[in-house]
Amino acid sequence: MPDHPFAEHWPRLREIAESQGVGGVIASIEKEVDRVSRRGLYSIAAKELSRESWSGCSLDNTIQIARAAIEEGIRQAETESDSAEAARRIEFSNVLSYNLSADLAICWPKDDRPREIYHFETGLSAAEDCLRWRKELNKGPFPFSIAWWAHGIHALSLGRGEVAIQSLSESLAAATLVAKEEGRSSQVGVDANFSVNIAAGYLGLAHWRNGEDGGEEEFRTAIEAFRVQGQRYPDEQDETKFGIAQLETAAARIASTSVK
Repeated sequence: MPDHPFAEHWPRLREIAESQGVGGVIASIEKEVDRVSRRGLYSIAAKELSRESWSGCSLDNTIQIARAAIEEGIRQAETESDSAEAARRIEFSNVLSYNLSADLAICWPKDDRPREIYHFETGLSAAEDCLRWRKELNKGPFPFSIAWWAHGIHALSLGRGEVAIQSLSESLAAATLVAKEEGRSSQVGVDANFSVNIAAGYLGLAHWRNGEDGGEEEFRTAIEAFRVQGQRYPDEQDETKFGIAQLETAAARIASTSVK
């Protein structure tokens, strides 16, 4: 948190959140006249209120503060006369929209809070927004890879297998471009980067849950790639362990969901 330029305001915002709720935080930020201050306060609030660092942490509160922050960015973009500045305001909303979608995903090992259908629908919508904005902002392959992942994991959680496969295929295609930029293998395996292996794992999971032959093998291949990668490259162990945990958590939770 010290790296955030508005980190010093978090204790005050947390106190407001715990005494008045997220609505109180939003009201307090909206009183700020300075546009930069409103963005900064919304940014730190959206970041910290989504964590278990205050007593009222919940997915619904995460959605409420993120939506208010995203709307602030859009309002500011609409009133900018300079196109470059307007693009920066859209980027603000783009990042927050992706973060919201990611926060609502079913795959985080340390977050076992129950998700409802509307959480997945909200995550899917947020991913669609950031995909649109990333196209508008002419983003590179990595931002598109993770945005397509967010769209795909929520589609999969909603039982929309074909949509999930299409989205996660796009995620993997973008990840292969990232790998090429980094000089890494674009094929899932020990020589690939994290982006390729995680995207391949999720695509395999989508094929598997959609009842397609070879899907489970694709999924297990990505898991094995991470396992061997962690053994061969000790400095990548944290990353590879996280990749395995994320994929296994997603597989277990999606298998147990009744959403169709």
